[in-house]
Formats: sequence, C-alpha cells, structure tokens
Amino acid sequence: MSTGTDKAVGAVAFFSAVAIFIYYTLWSLVMPFVDEDHPLQNYFPPWEYAIRIPLILLIVGLTVIFTFLGLAMAKSKNSQTKKAK
Repeated sequence: MSTGTDKAVGAVAFFSAVAIFIYYTLWSLVMPFVDEDHPLQNYFPPWEYAIRIPLILLIVGLTVIFTFLGLAMAKSKNSQTKKAK
C-alpha cells in the first residue's frame, strides 16, 4: 500500500510536470506571436532556447542510453566468451 508520503511526492511530481508543460507550451507556441516589447516577454527566455534546450537534452539522453546499451552488450559478450573457454 502507498503511504501518505508517497502520495504527496506523486502529487508534487505530477503538478510540477503539468506546470512545466504549460510553461513550455506557452513559451514555444504562444510567445513567438506576442510583440517583443510586451511585458509578458520578460517571463520567458528567448524563443530560440525553446528549441535548443530540448534538442540538447535529447542528444545527451540518447548518448547516455546508447552508451549504457553498448557497455552492457560488450560486458555480455565478454562473459559469454569466458564461459565458452
């Protein structure tokens, strides 16, 4: 059974994800159409980062995943060759 702490952590994680999603959606889909001198622009970084940050995170994440898979396959291959000898 889940405890109250588990539910609280899950609720915080869920609402954080929703807040980040709403912020990113506004930043990437709405703010390019708002005038540059509008005061709302002060709450968002330049629009170019809306593309660059996820792209960099995707590249780093895929690099970590494929590095892990490569190392796991190499280790598996080494253990199979040692068993065969």
